Amino acid sequence: MFNSQQGNLLSLDNLAEDFETEYGMSISKQGLDERFNQQSVAFLKMVLSNMLLDKIQNKLSRQDKFLFTTCRLRDSSRFGLPDEYASVYKGYGGATKSASIISIQYEFDLLSGNQIDLQLTSGCRNDQQDSKESVVNISKGDLLIRDLGYVTTSYLKSVIEKDAYFLNRIPSQMHVYDSKNQYKKIDFEKIYKKMKKHNLPYLELAVIMGEKARIPCRLIVYLNKESTYKSRLKRTTKNTKSIGCKVSKEQEIKTRLDIYITNTEKEMIKPQNIKSIYSLRWQIELVFKAWKSLCKIDKIKKVKIHRFECMLLAGLIWILANWKIFQFINKWFAENIKEKTLSIWKFFKIATKNNSKLRRIIFRNENITPWLELLITISEKKLYRETKNGDDAHLLKLKQLEKA
Repeated sequence: MFNSQQGNLLSLDNLAEDFETEYGMSISKQGLDERFNQQSVAFLKMVLSNMLLDKIQNKLSRQDKFLFTTCRLRDSSRFGLPDEYASVYKGYGGATKSASIISIQYEFDLLSGNQIDLQLTSGCRNDQQDSKESVVNISKGDLLIRDLGYVTTSYLKSVIEKDAYFLNRIPSQMHVYDSKNQYKKIDFEKIYKKMKKHNLPYLELAVIMGEKARIPCRLIVYLNKESTYKSRLKRTTKNTKSIGCKVSKEQEIKTRLDIYITNTEKEMIKPQNIKSIYSLRWQIELVFKAWKSLCKIDKIKKVKIHRFECMLLAGLIWILANWKIFQFINKWFAENIKEKTLSIWKFFKIATKNNSKLRRIIFRNENITPWLELLITISEKKLYRETKNGDDAHLLKLKQLEKA
């Protein structure tokens, strides 16, 4: 657990030496290797599962303060594995793609910081399949913000049936119809020309989603900056060219627009706030960035699969333990420094550098209070989020989810 941040540089000799240094007992690397087995994997999975069930009481998530019970962010992170693991973690195969890929599906509540779900699956299990299987744990009053890959008409319908709310971009293949004429497709070129002509920053329409599903919702459209349009068009052209196609007129028009759908009422989230609130989804991207760049969960070398699984699970347990400390300090910020929140990246950077502190607290039963006090002092001075590129501050975005 406390060596997992070394990634593919960690050897059995390193672990055996660490064991002797810390506990004064010796073990051969062969003896250690034998202990990476099916039972060890099952044990660590149970530890991880119990950590997910252990919730933090956080004043940020007071139910009387926010419009929604939770603001749930879900996404996946994938990375390639040695081909020998393909029987357990199947990849896409083919000449240019890895035969073995692992996918980490992760979900947490932005309002409380509590983890909701963490699943390790084959990389070939796509986000749409996960979306279909994970709707069972949606609760009344939840707000779900997810990436395009999760959005299907069956997912949208399930959220509505659960008395919950979604906020998403629309997939390019999903049909959108005018609610006044339910068989007339929305003409995004007309919308673009209208917004351009009248210099409208955003436009809202009542629409029906899906040719068969017929799901009523709000559609909110924003005009992109010219630089954003050119960047997206370049990416879209590259992607379509790779499959032997050309960019259609509709695709080209859509790259000029940011298009969102939601089933929230206008009184809950105003149209001018939709884009800002959706951008909160990037918090889970920052989580994955910290996991890979700082905690090195994707730095893999070819070892027997049980050893790989133990190292990955141990690393995730370490991450979740530090995530609870992160949320504790974030709660302190909310109570004492109301204009700031803690930076995920900056926190995990200092956590990895001071790994031995938490180790002594857990295994030598040291008092955690001095460490928390020191972290709070450092965080107040150096570890808070900074606003860049003219973006709204994180707290201002969260404030848009509060009751009036």
